[in-house]
Amino acid sequence: MRPRAYGHALRALSCALLAWFVWVAWYASSHEAASVKWTCDGAGTCASDQFAAGSSLLGTGAAALLGVLAARFLHRASGGVVVVFCAVACIVGWHDAIADGQVTHDSLTDFHVVVPITALSVADWLTALWCAVGLGSLLAWWGAATSLRRTAALRRLSRRYDTATATLSGWDRLSGRYGQVTVAFHDAHGTPHEVRAVTEQIALRRTVLAVYDRERPSDPRRIRVAIVRRTTRDLV
Repeated sequence: MRPRAYGHALRALSCALLAWFVWVAWYASSHEAASVKWTCDGAGTCASDQFAAGSSLLGTGAAALLGVLAARFLHRASGGVVVVFCAVACIVGWHDAIADGQVTHDSLTDFHVVVPITALSVADWLTALWCAVGLGSLLAWWGAATSLRRTAALRRLSRRYDTATATLSGWDRLSGRYGQVTVAFHDAHGTPHEVRAVTEQIALRRTVLAVYDRERPSDPRRIRVAIVRRTTRDLV
């Protein structure tokens, strides 16, 4: 196995293990919420030795790490996907608690992040969680659309197009963060081309590829600038 493939496999395994822990932590935070017992002193400090008492805090930390590791595969959609994943785990926990007879939709329960936040009905918590699912879904769709546009991923899947390492020069701002540049590259036959194309300003500071039509490599209407993902080497 090549070192790069080994690294991807190790990252995928880490993501799978983290996803399992995140699910367990957020599931327990809702499923066991009604059974958490707190011991409080006179100074207003409370503590509990039950896993569910701090599982949401642990789940938050693990979810943040999962989002960072999964960004290699999910790109900018990673954050939204993780939010949806955590919220769904919590929703399943509440529904299972209802099915087990621990709570009802009208039961008032605390949600625990080290200490109880506030007492709301299970129905209210479910409403809030479904709102989180909706927000996370929007973030995921926005992130996916941004990544697909920046990397020209869909165009690169087409057999009609090919890619080549490119250099950019001659930035002319059009609007906002977009501008027109000269894309210099060599096609599959070794023929040099210089084509004007529109791209984001961030592309000037990144490694880029020219995604061009094999039959018309110099056609400015068919060329796209694909921004390559950062690697550790790029950050040094």
